[in-house]
Amino acid sequence: MTLLKTHVAAIAARMMTWEVTTAFDGTLTETELRKRFDDDFCGAFKEGCDERDSFNQVFFWPLISFNATDGRKHRYLVATADETLAGYRKKFDRCLPRQVALYAMADQVLRGENTEKNAPEDGDLLFVALWNNVLYVLVFVKGRLCHWSEDFGYGESIDERCRLRVERFKSFLKSDDLFANSGASSSAFPVAFSEVYVCCDCLANMDELFRDGVRDPFWRHLDLDACESMKLCEKRRWTLCFALFALCTVLALTCGTSWTWNRSLEWWRSWNGDALGTSNVAPVELSLPAAHDLEMLAWAKGHRDLLPAKWGRLRDGAADEPRGRLQHSRCSCDSSAIKLLGIVGGRAALVTTAAGEMKTLSLGDSLYSYRVKRIGMDDIVLRCGGKEVRYAVQTR
Repeated sequence: MTLLKTHVAAIAARMMTWEVTTAFDGTLTETELRKRFDDDFCGAFKEGCDERDSFNQVFFWPLISFNATDGRKHRYLVATADETLAGYRKKFDRCLPRQVALYAMADQVLRGENTEKNAPEDGDLLFVALWNNVLYVLVFVKGRLCHWSEDFGYGESIDERCRLRVERFKSFLKSDDLFANSGASSSAFPVAFSEVYVCCDCLANMDELFRDGVRDPFWRHLDLDACESMKLCEKRRWTLCFALFALCTVLALTCGTSWTWNRSLEWWRSWNGDALGTSNVAPVELSLPAAHDLEMLAWAKGHRDLLPAKWGRLRDGAADEPRGRLQHSRCSCDSSAIKLLGIVGGRAALVTTAAGEMKTLSLGDSLYSYRVKRIGMDDIVLRCGGKEVRYAVQTR
């Protein structure tokens, strides 16, 4: 959505290079920097006092710092707006000089993306542009912007007057502490610095170049309309983001389906099972009791209609053989010699039988004529009819 994107306005502004010399280990605070700038220009740049209108507010953006014979030299790109900026705050997050398009054009030449211009091999470039009767001179050393100058009052094409101005500028390069070390003092100056001349009045993609330039790391966090309060467009964007977040939260809470809830429960159970180490429990091996025992159990529970007719005859003759029948019933629930090895997650029990067979039992599983009634933390209870047998975990 366009409302969520940051917008940068291209405004009329003036820029130039300004140099300050300090001791080799010297630094400049913001107050000292502005005082020295006012001393050099005798208050020619009067900053606006109203924070709501940052017209003529001066900004110092560092270009390069290097050691010279007389100390440490710091060069800044000085920028100031040439129009009122209060109206831009409703639609734009930042304001930058429209000349940023020239920087983007020069950057394309340095990267070899401009097929019409030859890219300098060492990154040393003298970029000259004529735009709206203003002659711009940009100097790049090793691909880094080190100088920016603007001269007003030129024509609509790069004529002899423009070339004379560039020749005078080359004389400055030859004597400059920084550019002389880059080869500008050489007699073969065009070889040391690649030269590019562009007439921007006939170009139709200046707006696109500006949008490319503001994404460069040099301009990314700069703003000619710096203010302490939040701008209107930024307030709207935060308000919209909060509203979208609130809407999504409400929809998630009110429109959640049983499917979503069940899926969440399944995920939680699977995760909880993994955490308890029970997700990899081996399948329970069921040991079914003998058919005779099942029939006895059904008769004891009153399900006589499910049993064959012989059970009625046997039951009727039970009075004649009380001792044998009682002895058989009592033997079917005799305790079996098993050993409880351990409990897994309170859900499964690992046991060994008298025959040495290892089994895994869950709640309700059968072992001989017994059925698992309860699985505790360290014991298991088996039941056969009315008889219950408890086995504790064997430590040895």
